[in-house]
Amino acid sequence: MRFHKAKKVSRGDAKLIIRTATSSLNDNLVISQNDVWYDVRSMTTSELEDFVNDLLRAEFANSQSGRITPH
Repeated sequence: MRFHKAKKVSRGDAKLIIRTATSSLNDNLVISQNDVWYDVRSMTTSELEDFVNDLLRAEFANSQSGRITPH
């Protein structure tokens, strides 16, 4: 996966960001995939879309290879 500005954060940090954040370059503060949380406040809308697409591509590739099983 290519480089993105999103930062992995803990669930606790994500909850804190949700409660206290006052600004974001897009309409989102944090996102989660398979209980891995990312701080996306510094990403533009198009950067966020690219990041989410890359996450989904990686998850699909992992499920196709048998490394993970969908739930």
